[in-house]
Amino acid sequence: MHKMVVLAKAVEGKIEELQRWYDDRHIPDLLAVPGFVSAERHRVFPVKPLEGMPAWDFMLIYEIAGDPMPVLQSMGGMMGTERMPVSDALASTHTLSLVGISEHHQAN
Repeated sequence: MHKMVVLAKAVEGKIEELQRWYDDRHIPDLLAVPGFVSAERHRVFPVKPLEGMPAWDFMLIYEIAGDPMPVLQSMGGMMGTERMPVSDALASTHTLSLVGISEHHQAN
């Protein structure tokens, strides 16, 4: 299982609109993509803000099963289309997406 973490910022005054878009539209759209198996949305606050970094409003954590590259390519082909529209409440220039490729270990 791999993780994708997205740090997102809302356009000024549109936090609630962005929250609704994630909950009602984007997360269900993303979970319809084969390979995405779970999603979490969290409000965030900076514990130790770094100078020059955006003050993100949301952290999203998605789980991806199998090889993440074809899953991400599939998602990328849908972003901005009717199947996966982008909200104008999202300050996309301040969005950071990271994918963690897991190395699975388990106890003997």
